[in-house]
Amino acid sequence: MNNRKRILYISTNDGSDVRVYKEVKSLSVHYDVIYSGVGKMSDTNFAKNHSAMFHLINGKRNTVPTLARHFFFVFFILLTKRIHSIHVLNEQLMIFFYPLLFFKHTVLDLFDSIFLLKNKGGNKLRWLKWVIYLPVNKIIVTDESRKNLLPVFFQKKTIILENYPYRYNGPWNKRPNGHDLTIFFNGAIAVNRGLYVLQELLLFEKIKIIMAGWAHDEMAKNLVINERVDFRGVLTQSEIQKIAANEADYILCMYAPVNENNINASPNKIYDSIQVRTPVIINAEVKASRFVKNEKLGFVLEAYHLQDINKVVEMLKELKGKFLFPESLVNACTWENIENRLIAVHNL
Repeated sequence: MNNRKRILYISTNDGSDVRVYKEVKSLSVHYDVIYSGVGKMSDTNFAKNHSAMFHLINGKRNTVPTLARHFFFVFFILLTKRIHSIHVLNEQLMIFFYPLLFFKHTVLDLFDSIFLLKNKGGNKLRWLKWVIYLPVNKIIVTDESRKNLLPVFFQKKTIILENYPYRYNGPWNKRPNGHDLTIFFNGAIAVNRGLYVLQELLLFEKIKIIMAGWAHDEMAKNLVINERVDFRGVLTQSEIQKIAANEADYILCMYAPVNENNINASPNKIYDSIQVRTPVIINAEVKASRFVKNEKLGFVLEAYHLQDINKVVEMLKELKGKFLFPESLVNACTWENIENRLIAVHNL
């Protein structure tokens, strides 16, 4: 007889997201995880292998029909199975599943806060946040900056779970490939993630661009089919780390400063770069760039919108191979060191 407690993990992801995968895998060691997401079954549903039950709503994200079917599936699970804790990604799903969350231990995991996307951080719209967060027992954020952007009265319920990757124990051997620079871009591929810079870099014949991840808009879809781009599809974290460690000179990590969510981004790419000892390229408007600058983890652009791409390219070539990554930092910034915090928020 299986006496393990069950966690219902509610997401709009198809189980391919790196952080979703890490969380589900860690939770599955101690609990039976029932995963409810959105998308199609494929070889990239990485979280499936660590779920006791894995269910996807086949539909377009954030549309009424998809949300309605998602709601009724979650309702059915709560009605037919004994669920000990619910893990919900972002406020949007909190709002939609609101009436189902009051009678269970509920953890809100903030990947991309809707309030930060709307520039309403801190105590702005305090009454609305109080209502939305009312069923929540614990809140997860990725760093101190994002914790401080929550209403004061909910910060006591909040834990920090950094976007650290798994420890990288693979090969590290950057061989000459005939290019002056190789830039790696992975994750959510979207116009506000530095795609204009990538387009400019493609004008340089001696610069190679490797990409992996999900194309979210038309510009991204056009870029990944560009004959000059080496697009690798959706990859596991270990595959991403291997490419970054062995093929890339830099990891592109840029966010257009169009909202508080981007400015306060907590990019896993920075921590990936530490593990694989490959520097990032990040713009100064992102607060995390201060950490990059202080620890000498990469090249900090003066602004998201470049004034002189030729100057930037020359500086990148000059600094290539000159960044050092302290062993103490490499050892500290691993998922293995912090995953117990995730287990603890569901420990009933």
